[in-house]
Amino acid sequence: GDVIAQTGEVTLGQSLMTRLGYTAPQRSWRYSENFLDVGVYQAIGLDMQGISPAQLDALQTRLNQTQIILQTADETELGSLTKHDLVGDIMQTGIQGYLAETYAMDKLSAQAADIVTYRQPSYGTFSTALEVAYFFGSPRTVNFTGVVMDVDRIKANSESKDNCYDDWLAFNRSSGMRSSAYEHIIPERLFSTDENPAEGVSTAKALSLAMAQGQKIYTLTKANQNQLANITIDDNARSEISQALSLGLEVTVHERPITVNGWQGSGYSIIDADYGVGAYKISGGSNGGVLTLENSSSILSILGYIHGFLEALNKQVNGPFDYLLAPIGRALTFVDSLISTIEMMNLDNCSVSDMQDLILLSTLFAIFMMFLAEFVLLLAFGPLFWFAYLTIVGLLLKTILQETVKYKGCSASP
Repeated sequence: GDVIAQTGEVTLGQSLMTRLGYTAPQRSWRYSENFLDVGVYQAIGLDMQGISPAQLDALQTRLNQTQIILQTADETELGSLTKHDLVGDIMQTGIQGYLAETYAMDKLSAQAADIVTYRQPSYGTFSTALEVAYFFGSPRTVNFTGVVMDVDRIKANSESKDNCYDDWLAFNRSSGMRSSAYEHIIPERLFSTDENPAEGVSTAKALSLAMAQGQKIYTLTKANQNQLANITIDDNARSEISQALSLGLEVTVHERPITVNGWQGSGYSIIDADYGVGAYKISGGSNGGVLTLENSSSILSILGYIHGFLEALNKQVNGPFDYLLAPIGRALTFVDSLISTIEMMNLDNCSVSDMQDLILLSTLFAIFMMFLAEFVLLLAFGPLFWFAYLTIVGLLLKTILQETVKYKGCSASP
């Protein structure tokens, strides 16, 4: 394809903001905003009232040509393949196939229900996914974790032939849940093999799996929004649900997070009950609340920035505050190593704020113990005592973290 626009160099794993939307003569822009990590390959699918069969045929032809080149393993032909040939066409096939198949299923369902429906301009994305851990505001590790289908806008103009409100409402609800299900069905089809079947997650599948596990499925409205306290879900989703309920919308959500092939999170829908339409969403991730570190304003990042600034300032005046900054630097380094341990603990049911508390507790405790060692113990007993002291500090901190985890109501996965 043609390059429409490009930017300067950016760091792998850096988080950027994207905006997609449509405008019409009678209304202003209506758009959605999402974060996009540098290094992700994202295909954007546009549905302009239906996907052209010729477009899907052209994609299939290119995929077949790429497959032939890979199978023949000719070095010259292999060298001619681009990233778009290897990844982009698959991603584009996924999102365009999704838009085409959901519209076809809506048409069949509408015919059976005496509904007339026409797809309005819609869009979505299908992307590779990265898991990024940040330290002091910069990407620390970047791992490929799978693919993500995100369809922010599917709109249709639907009417009942009998002008029956209940039939129209039922069709809208079934269309929304069916479209949600295809967000995991299409990727599973693309990437499954007989030997290695793939498994995806969508709102529809998350609710189904939670029900199969015996979880309660809550339908929340403004009248019973106090039931939200019985649900374990991450803070961002909880806030979104709470805001939706205050606006009079209906939310369906399961009791607690589920785990599917290393992915951990929840599925929930936010519906306008008068129209039967809304958003079908999933939240969470394989590392749960440890993703707090993605926020450059997190507690540890703030402390790191302050320490770095003070250290630079101290050097400018010939280091009179070395005695003060040295133990703080060692403490922050110590806590950095603990973050990897916290990540490996794979805590379930821990919200973002819970993990912030754990990191804050670790940081404050480590700084205090390093000051104690610097001014009392290290001077009294000498360098050999330092290693034993660090061992004791580590054991104490581990005990404190474990007790805090219990207090917070989190649990560690085996």
